[in-house]
Amino acid sequence: MKIYWPDYCKDFRCKADKCAHTCCAGWVIGIDEESLKRFEKDPYISARLKDGYFVLRDDGRCPFLRDDNLCEMIISRGEDYLCDICREHPRYYNTFDDHIEGGIGLVCEEACRLVLNAKMPFALISDDGSEIELPGYVKAVFDGDVPLTETLSSISGGRRAGSKLRAEIFDGMEVLDPKWSRLLSRVIKDPVSVEEEDKAVLDNEKSFRNFAAYLLYRYKGAGRFASESVYLLADLVIKGCGILDIARVFSCEVEYSDINIDEALETFG
Repeated sequence: MKIYWPDYCKDFRCKADKCAHTCCAGWVIGIDEESLKRFEKDPYISARLKDGYFVLRDDGRCPFLRDDNLCEMIISRGEDYLCDICREHPRYYNTFDDHIEGGIGLVCEEACRLVLNAKMPFALISDDGSEIELPGYVKAVFDGDVPLTETLSSISGGRRAGSKLRAEIFDGMEVLDPKWSRLLSRVIKDPVSVEEEDKAVLDNEKSFRNFAAYLLYRYKGAGRFASESVYLLADLVIKGCGILDIARVFSCEVEYSDINIDEALETFG
């Protein structure tokens, strides 16, 4: 089926050794069956495999990640030799009856920069240049005649958790990095008022419109989840976090844990 992408995806390029948060460390890397068969025939690669996974170094880095943060497998074998997850990351896909909608996840710092700084609204374009209309729930976020705070109220059905409760809900999920809990504790210990949240959202409206649109697009109209996530980031911006940095950490902690994203979508359903 034809795959459509937000138009900003065409500008995505891995930063490789220039990335401050390499995706080649701290993750258990599962290998698809076709790549695994190829790797098992290659003594250099197979020596670093166990039970269908790459054996990470003691410091959590991929065994093929060099000290200069370049990939030894790409250098020695070429990018086409990579397994699916390494080749595709940070791309994601949603399959519909007659087409597929793809995108790039905020867990990658370069993807995060492109998504939050994208022109508004983004367009959905296939590789052959054809275009489809954005879903209505995504288009609504880009209506500049309506303040984003009003749009968030609309897509959440008028429901909104207080900053303390919201932070506690996210903190109660599986924690991948203790830094995330420390950040959330700033809000739990010193809650943010509704007025402060709204001001932070409106002061950073372009980035938050893009963030909300990304969540609505990726999670097929999950309005309450998108709204609460925007306000969580606003709370953390008020506590001194940069938008790009905290959006990436949020994605890492919430989106890239199957347990956490399922819980978040159910809790804020």
